[in-house]
Parts: sequence; structure tokens; C-alpha cells
Amino acid sequence: MPFTKKTLTDCLQSLADRHESNGVLPTSSVVLVYWTRLLNKGVNYCADKMRINKSTTVTVASKTVALPDDFLVMNRVFNASENELKMIDPDDIPNQTGYAYWITGDQFNGFYLNTPTDGVYTIEYSFKPAEMVNGTDKCIIPDIEAPVAYAYAMIRKGESDPFEDANDSLLECDSRLAEMQSAKVINENFNGFIING
Repeated sequence: MPFTKKTLTDCLQSLADRHESNGVLPTSSVVLVYWTRLLNKGVNYCADKMRINKSTTVTVASKTVALPDDFLVMNRVFNASENELKMIDPDDIPNQTGYAYWITGDQFNGFYLNTPTDGVYTIEYSFKPAEMVNGTDKCIIPDIEAPVAYAYAMIRKGESDPFEDANDSLLECDSRLAEMQSAKVINENFNGFIING
């Protein structure tokens, strides 16, 4: 049975389980909006630390194409023949003819992929997750307790940390991220062996 991604509702309930002695969700819409905002900050923190990637194809015309709105950092670029391109400094453009790319733009006007030749390219990039707004919105972090721990720590810091557990929650968040990162490395780079029976 495949893993079912948890939702914003699951995250809010987990946060209530940590914050309230009886685990009941607050009824105040102001508090729920605040908790949702902190959970989204926690998801962004986790995604940034884990460098979660997304892959898509883009078509370069006139040697440039706008990158997706959620683009943060380019990780890899491949042409249609699956050759990996290398990132170059824009000052080195006149010396490039083949498998190279460069990024232009900024976070206010958007970023652009530039290549010496037009064509279809597959890009892998780190991205800014879409915010969870509705209760059924999925959390992209596999272990929701990481962003929940982050959100809980921020709530406690806002309350002047009455139980002195904010730092412990931040440590828990980072520990859970390290575990997920370790699992990712094992899954993506396993160099073990297979016994054929």
C-alpha cells in the first residue's frame, strides 16, 4: 500500500496534540490562521534544508526561457539527448557552444534559463513549496512532525517559552530532517549488492 501524504488538517491536529493538554484544535480562526502560517514556515524551512527537488521540461526559444515561479536553485539541466549541461558564468558565454547553461534574473522579476542552443531541456531544481491553505492540502514533507516541531517552537518562542521546550522542538525538527535526508541518500545512492537465489 503506497504512503499517503498527510494534510494540513493532520499537521494542525499534531500541533494541537503538542500544544494543548487535551489535543483539541483551537476554535479561534485567528489562532488557526496563525498556526497555519507557522506550519507553512516550517514546511519552507524543512524543504530548504532537505533541498527537495522538482523536475520538469522547458522549451528554450531564442536561447532563453522563463523558469517556473517556484524556482529557487538549479540543480541539473539535461538536453533532449540526456546530456547533462554544465553551469557557466555569463561572462564566459562567447566561449561556449555546447552543453552549457546560465541563469539570469532575480526573485522579483523571475529567473531565466539560458542556453547556447534552442530546444527542449529537462531541469531539476530546488523549489519553494506551495502554501497549505485548505485542510486537504498535502504536506510535501514526508515526516510532518518536522514542520510541526518547527511551528510548535515558534509558538513557544512567541509565548516567551513558558515550558522552556522551544529549543528542544527545533532540535527535534533538525533531527527528523537528518533522518529523512539519510533515507533519501540511501534510496538514491545505494551501492549495495543483490543476491540472486
